[in-house]
Amino acid sequence: MPYLRPFLAMPVVISLVFFTVPPALAGHLPVGILTLAIHAHLDDAAAFPGLSVFEGERLSTEVEGRLGIRAGHSVLTLGGRTQVELVSLGSGLHVDVGGGSVHFFSVENEPIELHAEEAIVWPASTQAAQGSITILGPKVLQITAERGNLNFRYHEEFQTLPEGQTYRVYLDSPTGTGEASVTVANKAAMSGKVTYFIVGVGAAGAAWGIHDALRSSNPPISPAKP
Repeated sequence: MPYLRPFLAMPVVISLVFFTVPPALAGHLPVGILTLAIHAHLDDAAAFPGLSVFEGERLSTEVEGRLGIRAGHSVLTLGGRTQVELVSLGSGLHVDVGGGSVHFFSVENEPIELHAEEAIVWPASTQAAQGSITILGPKVLQITAERGNLNFRYHEEFQTLPEGQTYRVYLDSPTGTGEASVTVANKAAMSGKVTYFIVGVGAAGAAWGIHDALRSSNPPISPAKP
């Protein structure tokens, strides 16, 4: 019956629209899933747990904000006034830090590298690692190696920062900080145009809310990006 053909064809059209995924979109997978979101944003929209994060999207927090991200089995936690973008790095993750503080927990064979103020920080081995990086000001970083040593590179400058310490790092500062207000427990190294100071013992990850992020490890997942 010809007059029934349009109606019979509708289920086929609907199935093609909703269940056929173009090859280009099928390969567009998220780089992470939000596990915690308090006063936080994904680009210009409010962020919420379970939201998928794709390359090129900007994650940010307000002054009292917190944001947890699970990438594979690794975890990132953003402090207040922080902005990052995520890029897939093979089995690991590259994090561009535009400001603020980022705590990370990386599992074995899932490396994380953090890029801030033209410097890059990453675990010194393929084993599980934990630490944080904070941009204190232009060309001033604070790096904590909580679990495992961390590698640090700034242009041609390279150092391994041993586990268990918090380091204040001044970039492009061959003659020291010149700031009497900075309390320095010990000057660790001065090499080239980078000055390193030990300013404290490695802090616990709980202060960053990393345990909240780990407890929320299986949130509902948002749809793939169209």
